[in-house]
Amino acid sequence: MEWVMDKISGKWKMRILFMVGAHGTLRYGELRRLLGDITHKMLSAQLKELAADGLIARHDYAEVPPRVDYSLTEHGEALMPVFDAIQNYIRRYGCACPEPCEDCPDCGDCEASGDDTEL
Repeated sequence: MEWVMDKISGKWKMRILFMVGAHGTLRYGELRRLLGDITHKMLSAQLKELAADGLIARHDYAEVPPRVDYSLTEHGEALMPVFDAIQNYIRRYGCACPEPCEDCPDCGDCEASGDDTEL
C-alpha cells in the first residue's frame, strides 16, 4: 500500500493520471489546460516522476516545432479501476447537502457534477 501511495500521492499526480486515462494520449499543452492552475514547473516535475515510476509514457517526436505527448503505461492503465471506484464514491457520498441542490458542484443531481473528467 505504501509503495503505491508514494507513486500517486500529492495534489497533482492522481489528477494527471486520471486526465490522461480519461482523454487518452495528450500533448503537454492539452494536459496543462485540462488541469487548470498547475504551473509549468510543477507539471513538468510531476510528469517526470510519473514517467520514472513507470505510470506515464513520454513520447518525444523529432519534429520542428518539438512535439511531446503522454499516455498511460500498462501500470498506469491498471490504476483506472481505482479512479472508477473513486468516481463512484464521489457520486454516492460526495455531496454534504441534506437534499440534492442545483448550485452545489458536489451534488450528484446537478449538471456541475456530471463531468466525468474531474477528479
